Amino acid sequence: IVVFPFNGVFGLFGNIDNLQAAEDIIIAKGRPKDKKLIAVCTPEAIEELADLHRTRFQIQKEQIIALWTDIHALGLILPASTRAPYHLTVLEGIDRTILNIWTEYPPLRTLMGHLKKLGLRGLVGTSANKSGEATHFDQDEVYDAFRTNVSGVVRANFSHMPPEMLISTSIVDLTNHQPRLHREGSVSEGKLRQALGRHGFPELHVARDVITVR
Repeated sequence: IVVFPFNGVFGLFGNIDNLQAAEDIIIAKGRPKDKKLIAVCTPEAIEELADLHRTRFQIQKEQIIALWTDIHALGLILPASTRAPYHLTVLEGIDRTILNIWTEYPPLRTLMGHLKKLGLRGLVGTSANKSGEATHFDQDEVYDAFRTNVSGVVRANFSHMPPEMLISTSIVDLTNHQPRLHREGSVSEGKLRQALGRHGFPELHVARDVITVR
């Protein structure tokens, strides 16, 4: 597993289909084993992991691609396909879901291109912070925190970015009758509403108990 920059924060990542990598990430983070990790694949390859035909409203792959490449970073909860790694899916009622997070960040896009050439489908991961602590956005702090737990640390400097982008990613649930804000993080509720509207999604639903990252 490695520490890799994710456009404002750092994450812990390994091969998406390697169960041992997922377990090593959980140990390095000090995370409860019952909490699932995230998937990272390119927007163009999302049907490898998600079954868009099982969404409650008609979502086209082109809408997903446009949304993910339009805003800073975003996690989407989607119905899991039968090809999704079982260790990344979550049972919701009688269906399984998967959380894929993407940011159109040149180093990540380059890495994913190399992985595809090697026959890998994507990454499994989570934010690079010890469980219960804030996500790291400083390269020296993340190195000190995880250098003994990982095979490598890819450095990046995010000092030029605004503070609101130096936190965990916002997450929207697309498994219901309308998009639902699951967590408000590096993209605000207002910007999410605008982006969803631009790309033909129904209006965003925000519950009173939505998680907010500060």
